[in-house]
Amino acid sequence: MPIMKEKNEFVIYVVSLSNVKRYMSIEFIGGSCGYIIAQRALQSDLLGMIGSIIAPMAIRRVLQWQQLKSERHAHLELRSLFKQSAPNPT
Repeated sequence: MPIMKEKNEFVIYVVSLSNVKRYMSIEFIGGSCGYIIAQRALQSDLLGMIGSIIAPMAIRRVLQWQQLKSERHAHLELRSLFKQSAPNPT
């Protein structure tokens, strides 16, 4: 979505080098591996190309899922730390 700007203003987007490296490695390595695995397993160049498209998307989904899972786990740990425990009756 474009950002509304006034006259003589411009927007600068900062992208860190680590994000660029991560994107490139997922695209190149994941795409190449997806092509090789799909092409060898299914003996079809067309399905190999489809595998090279699907593999990076799947890798990104798994990484997002792992990040969400770790954030939830950290949140639950913090909740359990601050939860008042009942006194031991013994």
